[in-house]
Amino acid sequence: MSLDTIANQIERFTELQYWVEASAVIVSAISGMIAAREKQLDIVGTYFIAFVTAFGGGTLRDLLLDRRPLFWVSHQEYPILIFVLSILFLACSQHLTPVKPLARKSFDFIDALGLALFSISGTSYALAYYIPFWIAALFGVITGVFGGVLRDVLLVEIPLIFRQSTTLYATCSFVGGWIYLVTLLLKFPPSLAGLMGFTTVVMLRMAALHYNLKLPALYSKD
Repeated sequence: MSLDTIANQIERFTELQYWVEASAVIVSAISGMIAAREKQLDIVGTYFIAFVTAFGGGTLRDLLLDRRPLFWVSHQEYPILIFVLSILFLACSQHLTPVKPLARKSFDFIDALGLALFSISGTSYALAYYIPFWIAALFGVITGVFGGVLRDVLLVEIPLIFRQSTTLYATCSFVGGWIYLVTLLLKFPPSLAGLMGFTTVVMLRMAALHYNLKLPALYSKD
């Protein structure tokens, strides 16, 4: 199947793209809220971290694709929804005292969902702009991880994907993007291809956390 055919197919699934992107925004924002709560930020800080986490990767994607207006500008319901969720999150979290390991597992799972959704969304948008497959997969990685990078920097943390101790993260996004691309080449419907790519990212990320899977170190700490 040619790139033109795939791009045309994806353009016909614009409503599906919207819901995938909306889901990615919500899930990523919640992961930002959880991270902000660990730093005991107020409503302004919580909203800002959630905003950056949800829109950072997609904004960079849109800038690289020269896509205007930016996706969160053309869909003002996204920033409004995150603001409402931030207020509800803080209101509810004041009455909850979760065990820290449980909170960590919740964050990891929600973060994996956001990574998967944005990875597939980024790859899909790149294909719609007739971007070659290899670069489209990289667009998926950028969309999936950049919001988390900004989140960690703003919270004065070394970004997760840059730590040598981190289990597979960007790799999960890249592999899931290629599963999505290959299944499209095999003439799977974009919805099914997206589901397979999404599932791959989530399962690989959770397996990496459970089994401590990492890329081989290229140098010794000594």
